[in-house]
Amino acid sequence: MLQTLTDTKEYLAGSCLVLHDISWDTYEQLLEIFAERPTPRMTYYKGTLELMVPLPEHERYSWTLGRLIAALSEELGLEIIGLKSSTWRSQPKKAGKEADECFYIQNEAVMRGKLKIDLKTDPPPDLAVEIDWTSSSINKMAVYAELKVPEVWVWKKGKLIINILNDTSYVECETSLAFASFPVKELAQFMHLDSEKGENARIREFREWVRSHLQNRQQS
Repeated sequence: MLQTLTDTKEYLAGSCLVLHDISWDTYEQLLEIFAERPTPRMTYYKGTLELMVPLPEHERYSWTLGRLIAALSEELGLEIIGLKSSTWRSQPKKAGKEADECFYIQNEAVMRGKLKIDLKTDPPPDLAVEIDWTSSSINKMAVYAELKVPEVWVWKKGKLIINILNDTSYVECETSLAFASFPVKELAQFMHLDSEKGENARIREFREWVRSHLQNRQQS
């Protein structure tokens, strides 16, 4: 099976392969084999392995939301570490996931300067982002719960959903742990593509909106 997967030179965008009864050792071997390739992205959960190649639409929304999060952290004076689609895994939980975007925010100072991260001793990312563009055979939120990621934002059908970990499952919330009382769900208005507006113009407009919101809050 490993030979068949690694002999494939290209994976078509949007393609998905689901394999069952996959050992943890095989999963780790595949992670090592594909370490230098951007695709496929892998999700592992209790013996089931999903290999997925994201569509351009998926990647564009992921990149946009990641930029908005980075810009928001700057405007709020927060330090942040972005780790893109890094792999997070736990052998005891038999779970592994590559987020679309992920960040250390509350734990930024703890993780600052670290390149080697081990969930046995290090905290998981404070915030993960999922772009729900295609259906998955694996419950990705269950995987994140096993990895103890405290907050997961999901972009789905034009809506930003904020999920906060509560014991062993996620609860949809109106506010973010990472950004406190800031109305992060309103970021959705800056996610919609606009053929008349460039990406940098979108970010400038977003920054102006954040500053205006902060100013209004100070005056009230």
